[in-house]
Amino acid sequence: MSNYSPVIPGLTRDLTSFDLDRVTPGQARGDNGKFYEGMGIYIHIPFCASKCSYCDFLSFEGAGQDLQKRYVGALLTEIKAAHIESKIDTVYFGGGTPTLLPSPLICAILQEVQSLNLAKDTEITVEMNPCTNAINLLTDLKAHGVNRLSIGLQAWQDDLLASIKRAHTARDFADIIQAARSAGINNTNVDLMFGLPNQTINQWRETITHVVSLAPSHISMYSLTPAENTPLWDALEAGDICLPDETLDRAMYHEAISLLKSTGYEHYEISNFAKPGHESRHNVDCWQRKPYLGFGLGAHSFDGAARWSNTWDIARYLDSPASAKEDFQTLTIQDAMAEMMFLGLRMTNGVNPSMFKDAFGKTLAECYGPILETLISNGLLEYKTENIALTPLGLDLANQVFGAFL
Repeated sequence: MSNYSPVIPGLTRDLTSFDLDRVTPGQARGDNGKFYEGMGIYIHIPFCASKCSYCDFLSFEGAGQDLQKRYVGALLTEIKAAHIESKIDTVYFGGGTPTLLPSPLICAILQEVQSLNLAKDTEITVEMNPCTNAINLLTDLKAHGVNRLSIGLQAWQDDLLASIKRAHTARDFADIIQAARSAGINNTNVDLMFGLPNQTINQWRETITHVVSLAPSHISMYSLTPAENTPLWDALEAGDICLPDETLDRAMYHEAISLLKSTGYEHYEISNFAKPGHESRHNVDCWQRKPYLGFGLGAHSFDGAARWSNTWDIARYLDSPASAKEDFQTLTIQDAMAEMMFLGLRMTNGVNPSMFKDAFGKTLAECYGPILETLISNGLLEYKTENIALTPLGLDLANQVFGAFL
């Protein structure tokens, strides 16, 4: 074992020892075999006004101002301790509900972020829900560099929103979109969810139609996936609710693809659509295995050769935020290859064979020839120009495709 010299230029950390015999430096530095000039930052805010019935994310409801202040103080300590010198291309505030924080607290985090080595065009995204005090925050967010919002709508019908314990209405959402534009934040993502309890395909069409009429620059849509230890799971187990069957779920997915493409949105990733030039840069960087650092409770990090996360124990995090790291994993060459495949195949453009060879010194055929042949013959993968990508059937069976590379 030898001490690991960080792959991200200028990043200093004292974390653990890694076995560098398992990953060569060129392959540890990204899919093009070179140092990245920039990196991303993720900041986790684990507080919500209330938990949705399907949510198993790391978040707490009903946190008081004292806990919020202590958490932000710990977060600032962790960010300062990182001593980041690399250019930062993207910053993403996720949660939880970041905009649940009072303006002075979230602006204190943003002010610390602004003191870092940001690129001139750094994308700074903040997630928000229409039910929080976000309208009052928007001017402050804009003033502190926020240039992109990700707004959770999920459905247009208020009865569907109530059925999954969303604490807002469609009108609240429309008001937020307008307020964001008035504040000068025009780059907005909208999160949608299909396969909700008793949801019909006509309701799903109505949701998409209304959202498109408000012209957000980006739309993300996800099929509702029940998670254990959530109220939704318990209601399903008790037979109190039922979800659309798989046939209807897939019909909703492909209906959305068709509707969004016809209204000028590019389907660039399994669940994501954007107006040209408005793809989520933070997420694209993650899918392309670009380094990023996670700050806050449970946040994950990747430096090109290893992955690790922060603790989920909030008492431990508040006590020692700069050292509450765990779950270190040094990637083998095989791990890195597999990641390039199953992360890259999330993108509808797929994986570029030349980039794969540049990164690993071997061709796709040498590493995955029989697997690729099987997936192509089964109609799950195809060549698009020179890239290998998911077919429409492959989009439906993506997890099966990804699993083939593990």
